[in-house]
Amino acid sequence: MLKRRLRTWMALVMTVMLTGLTACSGNAGEPANPNAVELKFMYWGSNDEKQAMEKMIQSFNAFHPNIRVKGEHVPGDYTTKINTLMAANQLPDIAYLGDSLTMKWASEGRLLDLSSYYDEYPELKNKLKSSYLYSEPGKSIGNYTALEVMQLFYNKELFTEAGVPVPPADPQKAWTWDEFLEIAKKLTKDQNGKHPGDSGFDPKNIVQYGFAFGNDRSSWGPLLASNGGGLTDKTGKKYTLNSPESVEVFQKLQDLVFKEHVSPDLIQQQDMPSNTIRLQTRKVAMVVDGTWSLLDFSNNKQLQWSIGVLPKLKEPKTMIVAGATVIFQSTKHPKEALEFYLYHNNPEKVDLFKSGLWMPIEEKYYTDEQAIQSWTNNAAHPLEFQKAGIEYARDYAIKPSTSTLRNWPDIGSKLTPGLDLIWTNKKTPQQALDELEPIIQPLLQGVYPDE
Repeated sequence: MLKRRLRTWMALVMTVMLTGLTACSGNAGEPANPNAVELKFMYWGSNDEKQAMEKMIQSFNAFHPNIRVKGEHVPGDYTTKINTLMAANQLPDIAYLGDSLTMKWASEGRLLDLSSYYDEYPELKNKLKSSYLYSEPGKSIGNYTALEVMQLFYNKELFTEAGVPVPPADPQKAWTWDEFLEIAKKLTKDQNGKHPGDSGFDPKNIVQYGFAFGNDRSSWGPLLASNGGGLTDKTGKKYTLNSPESVEVFQKLQDLVFKEHVSPDLIQQQDMPSNTIRLQTRKVAMVVDGTWSLLDFSNNKQLQWSIGVLPKLKEPKTMIVAGATVIFQSTKHPKEALEFYLYHNNPEKVDLFKSGLWMPIEEKYYTDEQAIQSWTNNAAHPLEFQKAGIEYARDYAIKPSTSTLRNWPDIGSKLTPGLDLIWTNKKTPQQALDELEPIIQPLLQGVYPDE
């Protein structure tokens, strides 16, 4: 009888708790407050990210009875979708946005200037300097949604079997290019177990590559910065991608594929699975990828993996590759949108930081040991992350051209087919980059301010 009473009492308590949460959150039926301000939040992402966003929105609504946020997950072509909404004057209140489109629309006055709210919301000012996006001097439309940087991910078993040291996690101990290339050769094998440089090595029948990289800015951008090169000079008005420092980077990358035979070409990569599976199936020993991949790597229980920093040419560098969250100027509820904006990138409110998909933008999560441990002391963040993640992102990360150069959408559309001539070995880097100069130079309109 006592047990029956106890079960009945517990059922009543649970019913009251669930009813209260539902009524408060407004996620089922009408919101508890019919006068609540409604906001629309649009975002992209994987199913894991969608689930985390839905959980965060539900939590926000539960603790903000006067605001009701409705999330819209866009799994397909996000840019086309939001451009269509812009043309129809039906933009959401707040949304994810690619960094190049963020800067373009910010300069056109379509996004809310968050710097005008600094006095009222001082927490808008406590982010890492590198995360702020400025359309005009002193005028910030906010920050990257999360701080993501490029790193080396590797299969630890392959390094042990080859008897070679793993990639350094300390940026100050980053491999030189020659050190990196030597290791990549020892990790590359043909079907007879021979390595590049061995007598009889067969480059047409390689079964394991030492390294793989992509053909976009996230691979060559950090190396350009490391070597003192770049797409333009500091003003953003003079093309410099055919400078000796820049050409050297593209030559080294082209050589990895077609001369050194330690990396697959683009056509081979099209037939390869994701980076996680490439490492797991021993197709590749090291890959360049963003810190967001920590989520996928930590979910793979069959792979012994870890992270290191990228090789350097002159000095260690990595690059931020991230989108932004913006509030549109057209919103009728800027303060309520700001409440949600601050909530959505708080590591205490969103699981995506602890799961490895996101890195925080608030400065204390890179400088205060207790705060660092609050989001990194878990299986998604190996011990090496303290150096290769925290220190690397805080002290060695640069912004990409997509965030800094005006008119990037037009520049990028012309740049990609020109660089493909390098990745397919149809032109030398010097030839391809010289031929791009008369195409890119007329498109250069300068840089956005950095503060």
